[in-house]
Amino acid sequence: MFSTERLILRATRPSDDEDMLKLYNDERVAPWITEGYLVPKQPGYMEKIRTFVDSSLLFVVLEEKETGAFVDATGFVHQPEPKNRNAVIFIALTQAHWSKGYGFEAMNFLIDYAFHSMNQHRVSLTVFEGNDRAIDLYHRLGFVEEGRHRKIVWMNGAWRDTYYMGILEDEWAERRKTHVTSKGKT
Repeated sequence: MFSTERLILRATRPSDDEDMLKLYNDERVAPWITEGYLVPKQPGYMEKIRTFVDSSLLFVVLEEKETGAFVDATGFVHQPEPKNRNAVIFIALTQAHWSKGYGFEAMNFLIDYAFHSMNQHRVSLTVFEGNDRAIDLYHRLGFVEEGRHRKIVWMNGAWRDTYYMGILEDEWAERRKTHVTSKGKT
């Protein structure tokens, strides 16, 4: 449905089930995308994933334009109070696609889409302490830390904080304006 320079953002298909389960079963990815126990997810877990997909404001699968390879799942969770125009974004990249700029490319598109096409006022997210590459990405996109829950997630034998981050539509507009001015393009 959508595309960026290197990615296609499309609706899920039944053929994505295997890739989605691999994502949730990857020991390098799973700790950063769930607060629950890290246990092997059986094929029946797809029902839970489908419920999440169906309840999301926007849920897309990313695939590489060039190869058609599954890259990740991303989008916006449901909005309990649409009047507040707060899109809560999420992203889960397969480990094979880390450090290729896909997270930045996809989130840059989705944040812009949230403000310009969905008329959102803010985009929010949560991220676990220790997920340094994600935190760095969010800072590069203009997100600021707005708060945290201290020592709320048990992960790898230690308590971790959950950070709450956000960017407002006027901050995004200023960032885009500055980016266009300094780089000559967005």
